[in-house]
Amino acid sequence: MLHYNIDINVNNYTNIQGEAESLITIKKLLTKDCVIPDFVGYITFDNLSKHSICFSSQNDLGIFIGISDNTGIHLSISDENKLNEVIDVWGDGMYISKGLFVPDFLAWEGIEEYITLGRLCDKINWITPNDLPEDGNYIL
Repeated sequence: MLHYNIDINVNNYTNIQGEAESLITIKKLLTKDCVIPDFVGYITFDNLSKHSICFSSQNDLGIFIGISDNTGIHLSISDENKLNEVIDVWGDGMYISKGLFVPDFLAWEGIEEYITLGRLCDKINWITPNDLPEDGNYIL
């Protein structure tokens, strides 16, 4: 069972939370007219109690993925040249490096693979927080 808690930047921030059998259900909750709004959310799941996924969709950059598990913290990366450029995802000081956002389709695939197989998707490049430049940032 997947547990989700997601803040969506629609109509003055809408929060959705609950349980879902699959990632497809969560994706359908987020997608309206084939558009994914800006959001920040978390997924945890019963079978991996110390594992969590933070994900955020922002300003047509794609989706950021941060995974915390018993081996450490893993951050998706698409462009290391943009790791020092940050975006304030809510306008309240919650910053994520622009280079950590990957294309939507790839992010969903990566999240699904981690949930179902318990491993990082090899189609996505991953870094740790130690790989970020001093002025880069992530959330988790």
